[in-house]
Amino acid sequence: MYLVVAVEPLGLEESKVRKIFEETLGRYAKLVLYDAPPADQGELFKRIKDADIVVTVSYPISGEVIRKSEKLKMIAVSFTGYDHVDIEAAKERGIVVSNVPGYATDSVAELVFGLVIVAARRVIQADRVMRTGGWRTPELLGTELRGKTIGIVGFGAIGRRVAELAKAFGMDILVYDRSPWKEEKKKKAEEVGARFVSLDELMRKSDIVTVHVPLTSETRHMIRYEHLRLLKPGAILVNVARGAVIKEDDLVRFLKERKDVTACLDVYSVEPLPPDHELRKLENVILTPHIGFYTKEALERRTRVTFENIKAFIEGRPQNRVA
Repeated sequence: MYLVVAVEPLGLEESKVRKIFEETLGRYAKLVLYDAPPADQGELFKRIKDADIVVTVSYPISGEVIRKSEKLKMIAVSFTGYDHVDIEAAKERGIVVSNVPGYATDSVAELVFGLVIVAARRVIQADRVMRTGGWRTPELLGTELRGKTIGIVGFGAIGRRVAELAKAFGMDILVYDRSPWKEEKKKKAEEVGARFVSLDELMRKSDIVTVHVPLTSETRHMIRYEHLRLLKPGAILVNVARGAVIKEDDLVRFLKERKDVTACLDVYSVEPLPPDHELRKLENVILTPHIGFYTKEALERRTRVTFENIKAFIEGRPQNRVA
């Protein structure tokens, strides 16, 4: 029997996690499930030193711990992003690393439009007015989405789903993507009437800009002050991808200068966002605590695929492999 150790909670009730585990891996492995993340890498090592397979969501797995964990054969990341795992160390040891792509495509795309509507219709400001005894004022004048231009940065699964929803709202769609020649991207662009443009053109022409690229060495700080300053008056900027895709210091500077622009942020360079961070003090920012993926349906899907990845590895046919 393989020993599988989940080093942190998987987001579902323990009974639900164990039920899914039994359905997928019951005859192959036993599960140790912790109800809180490790305090540090030292405690992490104590938890996994006898494990064959480790499951992590967002807790970092350092190269030092990977190299010391002699029994470790697989790291199953129960998340789409895996930049918190030392991939090079895993490759050195011949350890398989898997992730869960696409589990929250609908959840994240729907949050984009939740945030956009809240910003465009000034819902938060309206709520504040009502709670202080007020009523409708000129400051609550909103805008419609139909006929507006949305710029989608990154046309992977989530970006394409956002485009589908944008089409339903009757919006014009611009896309910036580093590989627009890929067949699935070309096909979806044709279906929704999207047009591929440069990043600068997208920033200049869009009423709404929404970011959907993974964080890599190429995408870190890909949106900087020189791009932000191109935004139209009254634009809405949404980031539900990774915080560091936008250079955060530049974003704070820009939002202080351009109070007509609203930023809707679900992700940050440092998470949790520090209590005294400048972003928390700005009126033209809507903040959510990285909840894009956080729906019942997405978490159940993520857990099931995580365990299916482990089963495929045990059966000698690894899937969703990133290392």
